[in-house]
Amino acid sequence: MKKPKLNKRFDKQFGEFVLKKRQEKGWSQSVLADKVENNYQNISRLERGEITPTLYWCYKLAEAFEMELPELLTEFGFKAKK
Repeated sequence: MKKPKLNKRFDKQFGEFVLKKRQEKGWSQSVLADKVENNYQNISRLERGEITPTLYWCYKLAEAFEMELPELLTEFGFKAKK
């Protein structure tokens, strides 16, 4: 029996964000997969919100999109609490 995902909304929103950034670059899922050293199947699953990105994934995505990690998170909409 599968456990329900508590962060499903986050996963979906982050996946849509990655899809948008990838399309802005004009890249296929395979191109992005090569840049983050993964495979296109996982990029597809990420974009559909089926998997939760790890911190390492976020770092690699920021690198691929030529951004700093904090910039990627801010653009996604993450706001740190003070």
